[in-house]
Amino acid sequence: LWFRRMYPDEVMAIFQTTHDVENFVYASYMKALPHIPPGLPDKDVRNPIYSRMLLDKLGRPDAAQYNLLVTGSKGKGSVSRMVSSLLQAHGYKVGLFSGPHLVQFNERIRINGRAVSDQDLMRYADLIQPAVDGIQSTLPANHYLGPVGIIAVMAMLYFLDNATQYNVIECGKGARYDDVNMVSSNGSLINTVFEEHMPKLGTSIVEIARDKAAVIKSTQDFTLSAAQRPEVHEIIRKEANSKGVPLYSYDHHFCCKNVEVTSQGTRFDVSTEQGSYPNLSLRLLGRHQAYNAALAIGAAEKILGGLDADRVAHCFQNLTWPGRLEIIDHDPTVVLDGCINRECAQYIAEFVESTGKKQVVFIVGIPDDKDYMGVIQRIKPLAAAIILTQTKNRYLKFCGDQLQRVKDAMGGPVYFAPTIDQALHQAQALVSAEDMVCIIGTQSLVKDTKELFHQDTLHLDG
Repeated sequence: LWFRRMYPDEVMAIFQTTHDVENFVYASYMKALPHIPPGLPDKDVRNPIYSRMLLDKLGRPDAAQYNLLVTGSKGKGSVSRMVSSLLQAHGYKVGLFSGPHLVQFNERIRINGRAVSDQDLMRYADLIQPAVDGIQSTLPANHYLGPVGIIAVMAMLYFLDNATQYNVIECGKGARYDDVNMVSSNGSLINTVFEEHMPKLGTSIVEIARDKAAVIKSTQDFTLSAAQRPEVHEIIRKEANSKGVPLYSYDHHFCCKNVEVTSQGTRFDVSTEQGSYPNLSLRLLGRHQAYNAALAIGAAEKILGGLDADRVAHCFQNLTWPGRLEIIDHDPTVVLDGCINRECAQYIAEFVESTGKKQVVFIVGIPDDKDYMGVIQRIKPLAAAIILTQTKNRYLKFCGDQLQRVKDAMGGPVYFAPTIDQALHQAQALVSAEDMVCIIGTQSLVKDTKELFHQDTLHLDG
């Protein structure tokens, strides 16, 4: 093991719980936070070079591995999960780094669907702690080692020690100033880009696209792009050309067709330059998941050189990914999704309309700094009632005027319940067994809901 070769028995056991590890990961950021003016864009706040320094201090474990970087405005996690599952289905050992976690911190680092153990998570935190402290001691008061960068470094060490053959690495909200983007990479994917995280990533779709396009590196063998607006596609094309990286785009090199969404899942066909994959079926709900699948298949083809159609079909049929239009209960049907803006709400609306359900109650838990009104406006025509709720995350703000603003916009029943269990109890009183409850909101709400239903998020099938 790389860990034992470089760091034998003298590594001290510092961390006793995974909560200790989580606090360690966020310590640098929390120390700098009081010295950072609020509202600044990422370019004025984030310094991902420190994550690169940490990787270099620890022997550049990323450079010895095959890494695929994934970015975009929505669906990064789903695409990352699909690609890793496709590679696994073809017999390979695959690391997956994603975020944020839903219930347990370990979920961010997986091999073949299984999350890193508590023991290993603490062991790798012990390993990197001296190097993190060494870099931290040199930083100005308003600079910090990005939390997601620290976790990504731990993932790279874990994957190397466990001899994964491929790693799929999900970037954070951006790319140009994202710590994860410091990881050496052999290829990249850019899912659909739209206006989000403004003004952190930029003040226009063009600026946001430039941020995301920075995922393309001259070291890469390829980059794949989902369907994009013309101005976004042009920015990605120019970036790929400038780096000498071949670009493969939706509708030109791969696409999905015959998409059908039911309350049981999503059915579709995928065509690529190399082959066709008919009659695919996903338990993940929504038309957008078919587009995610086409992007994932295109990427897996570029990595492996070709795919077995039967293995692809079996992989997708058994694939799970918590909190993405996920059915978590029946009678009535209860659906859960991490939706926080109007673009995501469009997917929710399309799914609800496809089910033909006449009575749908929405539970919405979206903080004030997200596009909660955009979500409300899109689901308004479909909602028999809306119940606003909050999460246990004390860092998220849900102010009192949110309720009044939604009431003014809705023109129909709007309620408030302070917790997800109270909100769900109220929603179930408003519907029958044939109806639907749709829970949508921030990842913290997804976490609270999964905990309420006692559902495992550490070990994934498919």
